Amino acid sequence: MFKALKYLLLANLYKRTKKNFLIFFGSIVSLILISLIMSDAVSVASGMTLYILIIIKWAVILFLIQLIGLNLLKIINVATTPFAAESKKRSSVDIKKEWILNKEQLFTKSDSILQKYMKER
Repeated sequence: MFKALKYLLLANLYKRTKKNFLIFFGSIVSLILISLIMSDAVSVASGMTLYILIIIKWAVILFLIQLIGLNLLKIINVATTPFAAESKKRSSVDIKKEWILNKEQLFTKSDSILQKYMKER
């Protein structure tokens, strides 16, 4: 029973944060590939190009680490507050719907135009 619930919650989390998971794993793969490729390029280079390649390598690695961290934080945020975002969306829609339905008279666009010209006379 616990395993089924655990897999159901993980499937629900993946469904809601599918984009973040894909970016997260893509960033990890990119980080590994870039570090391997740039290490080979740095070992071949010499002189000024060596320093430029090292700077580029670490700039890209730091960017990917930041991207991984941000996506991980988004996934953790969604995992720790699973129903908060859904309730906020529902409440704002419900409040707007109630406000519209609580009006004494619902006007169409043509009714509001007619009312505007009637007030001007």
